[in-house]
Amino acid sequence: MNECDIVIVGGGAAGSVLAARLSENPHTRIVLLEAGADIVPGGEPADVTSLFPLSTFNEAYMWPKLHVHWLRADNSPAVHMAQAKVLGGGSTIMGMWAMRGMPSDYDEWEAAGATGWSWQHVLPYFRRLETDVDFGGMPLHGQSGPVPIRRMPYADWPPFAKAVAAVSARRGTAFVEDMNGDFGDGHCTLALSRYERSRASAGICYLDRETRARANLTIRTETVVRRLLVEGGRIAGVVLAGPDGTEGNLRSSHTVLAAGALATPVLLMRSGLGPGAMLGAAGVQIIVDLPGVGQNLQTHPIVLPLAWLNRAGRTTGQADRPPSSTFLRWSSGLEGCPPGDMSIYVRAFVTWHALGRRLAMLAPVLGRPLSRGSVTLRGRDPDAAPIIAFDLLSDERDLLRMMQGFRRAAAIYAAPELRAMCGPAFVLENAVQLSRYNRITPANRLLTAAAASLLDAAPGPGRKLLGTIADMRPLEDFVHDDAALADYLRSRIFGTYHVAGTCRMGAAGDPMAVTNTRGRVRGIADLSIADTSLMPVVPAGNTHIPAVMVAERIAEYIKAELGA
Repeated sequence: MNECDIVIVGGGAAGSVLAARLSENPHTRIVLLEAGADIVPGGEPADVTSLFPLSTFNEAYMWPKLHVHWLRADNSPAVHMAQAKVLGGGSTIMGMWAMRGMPSDYDEWEAAGATGWSWQHVLPYFRRLETDVDFGGMPLHGQSGPVPIRRMPYADWPPFAKAVAAVSARRGTAFVEDMNGDFGDGHCTLALSRYERSRASAGICYLDRETRARANLTIRTETVVRRLLVEGGRIAGVVLAGPDGTEGNLRSSHTVLAAGALATPVLLMRSGLGPGAMLGAAGVQIIVDLPGVGQNLQTHPIVLPLAWLNRAGRTTGQADRPPSSTFLRWSSGLEGCPPGDMSIYVRAFVTWHALGRRLAMLAPVLGRPLSRGSVTLRGRDPDAAPIIAFDLLSDERDLLRMMQGFRRAAAIYAAPELRAMCGPAFVLENAVQLSRYNRITPANRLLTAAAASLLDAAPGPGRKLLGTIADMRPLEDFVHDDAALADYLRSRIFGTYHVAGTCRMGAAGDPMAVTNTRGRVRGIADLSIADTSLMPVVPAGNTHIPAVMVAERIAEYIKAELGA
């Protein structure tokens, strides 16, 4: 006998949406499984509600042993990647950026075989999920959805953001007030998924007290799914381990994977659904040969040019505030690249401690990468950590566009408006080693406060002392030398946490499509996918709001097909 009608694997952004929408029918029994801890309504930790957001630096909310290769496995080291392990997933720890991407992103989904996922098809779901405080009620925006969207008014922008805006205006860059409705190039006000004074994660917005009170919804946290239960050509539920490590089975009529674009393909492959040759080499019984599982891995490449802020450039007043209020978007113009494919993240401070509050960042980001990586099983042990290799910049056009973005950031730093408030821009050659100071500990708080005080009292000697710890290379070392810049980017490029594409949906005749256009996995019954792994291409923006949109739409398909 089935213990539920639908089991949802993963309580991140997508899983939270699915649990809320599918449990609207009181006769449909829903179980949501999440590996991390719960975030209980009314008892949210201060670092989760923080607008900064402090939760980004709390290792208790992360998978502890997740390692990736930013290039290939044979030419780049395995480094830790932060991925959320907590109810609400990435929306509980991210910077709350609420970006839809570009209409051309979704038109490309449809052109790639995801019929019914063009911009005109997905726009109603973007509207459904939001209450846009600034533009709600206008044709492109919603005013009654669970997720509040708001923008920081100009008067509240930090001095650094205002200086970047002044440079942009002087150079004739258009001002885009609504980047989710006006998709031209320009200097954009950043949309954020937040309440006035706290975070608005998918878990908080969708799994509120009223939703959790439904008798037909069960939320089980600190529960890890090991494999799918395969019986007679269908998925009959999951094999799981509870908080005490005890394994057991949970049987269901239908299973929905919402574990994210890294975990979902691994779960499929360990269960016998994936590339046949790889499964055979790993000693896994082949249930369905699906060559596209784990392929098409994408994220947004990024580097971090920084500058020390003087007193005039620093953010003062409210300590718990978003570090970003604006965003630069432009089209690279390279052949074969879509509009709005490049951006610069504008941050008026970079981390929680006193030293980080004296650092600004203009980070070039490639919104529409053409390079593709993969997630594969490791050797003959399917339970070993998978090999995750993004192969960033393997497409030459990605390298050329990142060079363009780096030089644009350097040119903005060199403008007189920014020179008046910050020192010469640089990149950190040893950023990975320095990341230990971002852990929120009393020792780090004291150490960084002391360094910040020295920097204020004696800027020259302070920077010289910091230079003995931080390997700071001036941007000028790279901007005029193509070879040096290309070498730097290849050696220091890394990815954002906007992972997508590893179980993409597509047309019936596409051998690399893992699901149909309604998220149903091919070759097996009673199994759907509803997370960012479905995306044929990653949208040109942070993936939180697109992930919520996808889950809203797949939930509607499941309701229609199952009568849920």
